[in-house]
Amino acid sequence: MSHTALASVKVDINGQQYRYSEPVRLAQVLAPVAMTQDWYWPASRFYDLSVDVEEQRAEVIALIDALTVELEPKDERAIGLRSLRQQVEGWKLAKRVKVPVNYDVARLDISANPQLQAGTYKLSLTTRPNIVHISGLVKMPGTYEYQSMASGFQYTQAVALRADAEPDFVYVISPDGELRRLDTAYWNRDFASIMPGSQLIVPVFSYLLTPSLSELNQRVAELAVNRVFQ
Repeated sequence: MSHTALASVKVDINGQQYRYSEPVRLAQVLAPVAMTQDWYWPASRFYDLSVDVEEQRAEVIALIDALTVELEPKDERAIGLRSLRQQVEGWKLAKRVKVPVNYDVARLDISANPQLQAGTYKLSLTTRPNIVHISGLVKMPGTYEYQSMASGFQYTQAVALRADAEPDFVYVISPDGELRRLDTAYWNRDFASIMPGSQLIVPVFSYLLTPSLSELNQRVAELAVNRVFQ
């Protein structure tokens, strides 16, 4: 195998394959597709397929199993945890790279135009989404219509939650991959509006402040940052 083949940069952009024989900058990778549609750059996602995240998924599943084993099968918490396990198992995952993807900015600002080294990458570009993804302790995880100016609390009011859902906060992952915790309790409500294309993750109620439950909630949210939606 030649040195060139070893050092190649492979990029999948919305299912189309591109290959470069040497490191290449983000702007150059985006150039062939940047003007083909009116992309909504804040919801564009960049993944490094050379990094495996399956170990991270396995650790989350092991945490769920460790918590479920002590519960009666028909216990509400056990049912909620089994549903969460099923969701985590079904997620399509790839290692998210925290780089803003924006062709115009990348062309003008070198700090927003990183060099892609040898490896395999995926870019998911999208027009402005009109959905949010809701998962965790909800009865029907999936995609829901985006509500302009709605807060995390308003979304959790609009979906059926499981009996053991956390009432005081949700995790929100904005389309650019930023993970934050939004308070939903009536005495401490965060009314920050959610961006289109965001994920909301409803945690397990950890009213006993069980360290293992708090850890599970955080780890599920961190894993969800790596979800692939197209």
